[in-house]
Order: sequence, then structure tokens, then C-alpha cells
Amino acid sequence: MSPIASAALKVGVATGAAAIVLVRTRNLPREKMGFVRPDGAATLLFVFLLLAWMLATNAIFHWRGPWDFRPWAAAPLLASILRVLAVGFIGPTAEELIFRAYFFHRLRRLGPVAQIAITAIGWALLHQDYSWTVISIIAVDGLLLGLARWRTGSVLPPILMHISYNLYAIW
Repeated sequence: MSPIASAALKVGVATGAAAIVLVRTRNLPREKMGFVRPDGAATLLFVFLLLAWMLATNAIFHWRGPWDFRPWAAAPLLASILRVLAVGFIGPTAEELIFRAYFFHRLRRLGPVAQIAITAIGWALLHQDYSWTVISIIAVDGLLLGLARWRTGSVLPPILMHISYNLYAIW
């Protein structure tokens, strides 16, 4: 598959997943799905916490790998643009709509601890292509994302946090 086709497929899958969640939840109260404006200060705090965690774990475990722009330079510009859209923006948004909006809402009867833990573990296991060290780091990422969702009542902080993380990770 060509780099452009591969990147376009990633955009399509992520967009489709987000659309399915939005269609399936259209009749649910917006507040329960976290489709509300969050507190700005709390949002910034959680973004800062996740970025600090991200940089600290990368300094210790070097999970990101070396800065190597050669694949980006070698790829067609459209493939790079689509890749950034898919992995940097649409993918994280879709994943947060699935885990911190849809599943978080579905697990509400179990309480916040279970909501946060189950969605974090499920989301981390989705990243099975990585080492167990990285999956463990992602599980803690998921705990921070879930904590932000619970504390702010909004899915927007986890989306912003996830986008920030992925933009760092893909370069």
C-alpha cells in the first residue's frame, strides 16, 4: 500500500470511529457524555501533568526513540499531512470519544475509580504493538486521561491531552 493510501486509510478509520460514537450517542444527555465546556484552569493543569509525565517517562525509558525526520522527508507531503491528521488529531479524538466519552458513560454505575481504571487498562491494551514497558506507561496515561475526564466532567481535556501526547510521539 502506498504511503498516501496508508495514511488516508488511517484518517478514514479514525473519522469513521468518531462518527459512529457521535451517532450512537446523539440521544444521550451531552453532560453524561462529557460534551460540556470544561474549566480552563483544570484543563491546563491536566495537560501540563500529562506532558510532564510524558517527558519524564521518555527521559527514563526513551520510548519515543531518536528524533529522525528522514522518513518524513522521504514521504510524499500529502502522506505526511494525512499522517499528522490521523495520528495527531483525528485518532486521539476518536479514541477519547470511545474510551473517555462512550465507555466512561457506560461504566458510570461502577463509580469513578472503576470508570477510570477500566477505560485506562482497556485503552492501554489497545496498544498491543508496543513493549510491556510502553503499554504500562500508556496505562498511566489512561489513568491521567480518565482522571481529567472525571474531574472536569468533560471529554475535551482528555482529547487535548491525547493530541499533545501524540504530536510529540509521532515526530
